[in-house]
Amino acid sequence: MIKREWLYGALALTGGVLGGLASAKLGATAEAALAQLPPRTMAAQEIVLVDARGRTRGALGLNKNGDPSLSIYDHQGTLRSALQISEGDGLGLKFFDTSGALRISLMINTDHIPAIRLFDTHNRPRALLGVDPEGEAALDFYSEDGKLLRELP
Repeated sequence: MIKREWLYGALALTGGVLGGLASAKLGATAEAALAQLPPRTMAAQEIVLVDARGRTRGALGLNKNGDPSLSIYDHQGTLRSALQISEGDGLGLKFFDTSGALRISLMINTDHIPAIRLFDTHNRPRALLGVDPEGEAALDFYSEDGKLLRELP
């Protein structure tokens, strides 16, 4: 009878030790899995996307006034498009050529007036299509020196 009690005691002790080890291992695995989950919220003033060579390909950030912008760069690191929101200028989407010159600007200014502007290779506005607050459309053409050449209607 004493042998049987010793056997039960040894089995209980072995089971307790093995259970404790298994519990510690499973708990550590669960903690590691939780640590690998991405955070739900991230706070930053700028997020920069870089390619495998370390070149900037995109950026989400704030300017000095706290206005947000999203910028996309080509394989050479040249800014090609930008989406910007500012309190002074409104909402704008801009497209740049391979030399970095602004070529197309789509804007909705703070007075809720939409406009599309086309620029030459020297960043000079050459054409404007817009709609004023009364709903009247206009198409303007400009010379190289910025003088209005023609306005429709």
